[in-house]
Amino acid sequence: MTTGKQAHLESAQSIKTELLAVLDGMDYCLDWKQDPDEWSARELVYHLLETPPGGVHSLVKGILSGEVREYDLWADLTNMNPERAEYDLAQITADIESFFQGLDDALSGASDEDLEGKKVMMHQKTRGFDEERTVKAILERTLDGHFREHLTQLRGLREALAI
Repeated sequence: MTTGKQAHLESAQSIKTELLAVLDGMDYCLDWKQDPDEWSARELVYHLLETPPGGVHSLVKGILSGEVREYDLWADLTNMNPERAEYDLAQITADIESFFQGLDDALSGASDEDLEGKKVMMHQKTRGFDEERTVKAILERTLDGHFREHLTQLRGLREALAI
């Protein structure tokens, strides 16, 4: 029987594999946009890796250790900076690998009871509401919701470029 923790670990591995696959061959077009109002592949990646600030892997680690009791969340930020704007695909891939290794490390010592029982207050700054969330809910919203939605956008960019 698959545990909740194991399901999250498997979901993270699947998403990492999909993310790396969709970016493969996009070296030359990481900043291309189909429309000026849309995000590039680079912007989408750093939006995913750094939402919430520091990444969900750091948030989960902090919640599980008891160091984080609340956090702020801003929607719709690309999380770009001048340094990231210069990264090649190898560096972006390394950042993706590091993110998912951090998530794996954060979850490695957790139990299903930790995931369902440890709660924090999330302050959604952009939309102006607060909500209590369990680690399980954070992982489900992040991995199965947020990441999957943006993977669809990345696949759309790839298709538009006929890669």
